[in-house]
Amino acid sequence: MKLSEQENMILGIGAGVLLASSMRIFVSGAYASLEKTFFYGATFPSALGIILFLIASFIVGKMQRKTGAIIVTAYAITSLTTDATEYIHLIAAFALPVALSLVKEVKVKYIILGLVMDLALRVLAVGGEPIDFIHTRILLVICILGASYVLWKEKGQLKSPGFGIYAFAALLNLGFIYPNAIMRYSGFETYYLLHFVGYSFVVTLAILISPYLAGNKFTPLLLIASVFTLFVPPFGIVGIPIALTSALALLKSVKKGRFGVIGALYFVIVSVLAIGAYVGRDIGIPFMEDHLEVLIFFSTVIYTLSSRPLVVERPNMREMGVPIAGMIIASLVVVSAFHVRPVDVETKDEIIVWSYNIHQGFAPYKGAFNGNELVKLLKTYSPDVMASQEVVGGMIGNGYQDVPVLLSAYFGYYYEYSPAVEGTYGVATFSRWPLEPIEERNLKSLGQARPAQKVKVLSNGFVLINVHMGLYPEERALQAEELLEMALKDPVAEIILGDTNAELHEKAIEILLMEYYDAFPERPPYTFNWGNVDIENIDYIMIKRGSALKVKDYGWLLDVEVSDHRPIYILMSEE
Repeated sequence: MKLSEQENMILGIGAGVLLASSMRIFVSGAYASLEKTFFYGATFPSALGIILFLIASFIVGKMQRKTGAIIVTAYAITSLTTDATEYIHLIAAFALPVALSLVKEVKVKYIILGLVMDLALRVLAVGGEPIDFIHTRILLVICILGASYVLWKEKGQLKSPGFGIYAFAALLNLGFIYPNAIMRYSGFETYYLLHFVGYSFVVTLAILISPYLAGNKFTPLLLIASVFTLFVPPFGIVGIPIALTSALALLKSVKKGRFGVIGALYFVIVSVLAIGAYVGRDIGIPFMEDHLEVLIFFSTVIYTLSSRPLVVERPNMREMGVPIAGMIIASLVVVSAFHVRPVDVETKDEIIVWSYNIHQGFAPYKGAFNGNELVKLLKTYSPDVMASQEVVGGMIGNGYQDVPVLLSAYFGYYYEYSPAVEGTYGVATFSRWPLEPIEERNLKSLGQARPAQKVKVLSNGFVLINVHMGLYPEERALQAEELLEMALKDPVAEIILGDTNAELHEKAIEILLMEYYDAFPERPPYTFNWGNVDIENIDYIMIKRGSALKVKDYGWLLDVEVSDHRPIYILMSEE
């Protein structure tokens, strides 16, 4: 049965959304699972998803289309019921090869419409992961089920995607289709919802004009040259959209390739190396740390070598109007419903200050995204200033969530973001009042990079340091000495707070307590708890000895399981 053009468009849009979503979920779930194995010895699902993905890449070309439709439907229904990526990624391991099979057979002009639709869902989720919020989850599932329905109608087998299509997917999944990732790769650490929405239209345009660049003999060179701009910040803000246009323009030429299993293995290797750019020293690939741009460049070269310029059919104005209308509607909704920039509020004599490690955008168990839960928590308790650690702004391992923009959009916060690596993972301070950045640095470290951030809250004039210290006692002691030197430099920090990873009896805490005192006369029972397997008291708020700041109350929220850490807080005023 031959599909109509309308059915082909539905299939292409669904395939584009499925491709982007299943890549995010597969990598996020695999990362969360392996992290749990690494830290806590959990044996399931661990690397099972990767094994299933390689198996699926081998058998996808032998699947009946109805089998593919069942897999896609299963992924959609599961995504509708839960965002626990450790489990969903086992289904995504099959859904992703099916999505790539559809990419191979569907016209490029329809696939790009699906990528724009996924971007519209990202805008509606205010920079969060679409399956983390019920409204975007439903819309995502509708798009995917549309593709499943069309796939079910047609007889025959799925086509086997070759190496080139997997190389294309690997390149996209390094952040090319995510506005926040591009902005942060390019060195833009602090921006707000209005900037995110505006730049999303730049990425949309880059996607939609790609067919007009297809067939040009200089497209491969343009792709490589534009990616090279990542080495010269901030020019990546212009270069990466051009690279995205070029990569999509070459997509048709890689559809006839073979060696899909090798391509799937390549996709896994690239994803692991990309995660290594953040935690390379902790997972045995220290050479990758802070070298994501090198990986992107070489991945671009490999994709370019597997492609050649071919003319593709261009979408007509009506076809382009669908995703553009979706982007416009999504943008109008979010700019009218959320804060497009920080909201000024009156200075208060007493303010609530939190320290909270938010665990890379993940809830503590099952790899569930925690953006929605974090929003609900802050709506309930409404801190005035929050120093957060493990804040992600566009990292491959957690679905490219933009937590700083998400929280600023919901609560009107000002924020200062200090990424430790690659512009997308570090510490952030959120405040109801403007912040003045004073200093940021990565502390000397044996493991992954550990950031410290010194900022001034302009309303009350106090200076704080937000820190995330290392995993090993000897490095924490060295970091405490460096942190103390940073804190005592003019202007002197009146508060040090954050995740020190150190218990009260450790040398690192002894060093800090030489000049600061613990704001908690009585320590919490714990501030970190992973399933009662690992329980620690490692988060602190410390006040400079002799400071005019007065702690009027203090506390903790032990029943909150949005992260593997617990929020701690003080109510303070100035004498």
